[in-house]
Amino acid sequence: MIKTDHSVINAQKIGYIAKDILQNSGSSLMIHSIFEHAVNLVDSSDWMITLLPDNYSWGPQVVILSQRDFAKFKDMGLKAMDIFNFRQLINTKEAQITYKKSIDKSISKDINKIEKNKLYFESLLCQKGNKNGLLGSDNIYSRYAAPKLKEFQILFYQQEFEEAGKKLLELIGLGPGLTPSGDDFVLGIFAAFYSIGLKTHIILKLKDIIIQNAKQKTNIISYNMLRQGAMGGFIKWVEDMANALIYEDSEEIEAAFSKMLQIGSSSGSDISAGILFGIEMCGDTPLQAGIPRCGMSPAL
Repeated sequence: MIKTDHSVINAQKIGYIAKDILQNSGSSLMIHSIFEHAVNLVDSSDWMITLLPDNYSWGPQVVILSQRDFAKFKDMGLKAMDIFNFRQLINTKEAQITYKKSIDKSISKDINKIEKNKLYFESLLCQKGNKNGLLGSDNIYSRYAAPKLKEFQILFYQQEFEEAGKKLLELIGLGPGLTPSGDDFVLGIFAAFYSIGLKTHIILKLKDIIIQNAKQKTNIISYNMLRQGAMGGFIKWVEDMANALIYEDSEEIEAAFSKMLQIGSSSGSDISAGILFGIEMCGDTPLQAGIPRCGMSPAL
């Protein structure tokens, strides 16, 4: 039962897709799942809105509440499968609308800096990353994914992008976690492709494969993440990680990765590894891209 001794909660931020979901589906939403730092709400079309406290990253399908109001919402007595009127409990009229970051094409990319950043970040990943997902050469999930990614590389290099997309699809649902490691890695690849400005027609072919087929291979939370990422929408921490590798220096890379490590258990590491892989795919030698070989114990 919902407690009746409450006032309307004022949201601080609302993602542009979350705003559209509320406009298109009305305010009746169902509680999908409740976690310590997140509450997932879903509409009748399986579009998801995630409530998060303000010490976490905003994103396209996110509504940010103050930490006090987030705790207040969780204390209302709602549970999974409950249906409630969103607007009766949460006011988003004054909330800041957050949009995905646009690519500034006027900023030139320093190839030498990107190469240096890739080497630095691979070492950082191996030192500090969670290796329970795809990260690490001795990992069972990594051993399964490696040949799939090699086939993806070859097809991508041959410009057979639809077939390449099908190889990425084979990673969906792979590994542990609420968002499986393979899903996280694929999300990172898309984040890299969008951030580095990969040609639109290539992304479109890869995007369509994921959007049309991934729902049958993973859970609804992860599918929402993948669907939005395939369309170029990511939480800010993921955007910052990709941009740091392309445009920034080691200090900014470390700061961005420290935020990524707060995402799930291995998710932040797997997304980051996917970003590194995606950036390597856009370089001069895409066939040399791969999952970081953390079994080699590199040093910074």
